[in-house]
Amino acid sequence: MTPRQFEELVCNYFQKQGYKTELTPYSGDFGVDVFAINGYEKIAVQAKMYRGSNRKINKQAIMELHGAKDFFNCTKAVMATDGILLQTATTVAEKLKIEILHIDINQSLPLSKTNIHGKTFDDIWEKYIIPLEGKTLTRKNGDTNQILKADWGGIQRITSNGREGKIKIEIFKYSINKLLTDGFVTRDEINQNYTGRASSGVVLVLSQIPFFQLTETPIGLLYKSI
Repeated sequence: MTPRQFEELVCNYFQKQGYKTELTPYSGDFGVDVFAINGYEKIAVQAKMYRGSNRKINKQAIMELHGAKDFFNCTKAVMATDGILLQTATTVAEKLKIEILHIDINQSLPLSKTNIHGKTFDDIWEKYIIPLEGKTLTRKNGDTNQILKADWGGIQRITSNGREGKIKIEIFKYSINKLLTDGFVTRDEINQNYTGRASSGVVLVLSQIPFFQLTETPIGLLYKSI
């Protein structure tokens, strides 16, 4: 199951409880994956799928969800997960009245919808990006990025100057979906939608996908049929 399918599973859960649901886009959601609405009640839901990994939900995730709830004028916030919380996260959740919803990942649900190209972000990420883990990517000018880790959280890398850092998956979601819907994405657009200012790394990673082509004017990527 992919993270997007897990979000759909969360939607399905709330629909069965009588809520109307809205699955948010990959970018610009401020940490809210699902809105569940019933009358005057509007719930901000964040879905975190950890699939039995050692990762645990921390207090920062809870506090960010609390902020997103207020930003979208929701009456309630829910953290839906198949994982577990750190004790500090549980304490914060109780203090901020954030409900923790444990979801059974074995429930059935439909696959993520595809776009006009017949591709989804989840499929692309799993097929082309996760296998980059352990590889070194090289730009035309010789600069490199060593991919230390590639998973559903994002990309952990070492740049040419030896700096280690992480690019979160959200900006890749934005970039890939813009390529699939609009046919292009520029470095400037990537910078505008990601505070980490890692557009060059995003472009380098996504240029490894055979149907995404580098452009120079403006600097970015184009979708090409293969």
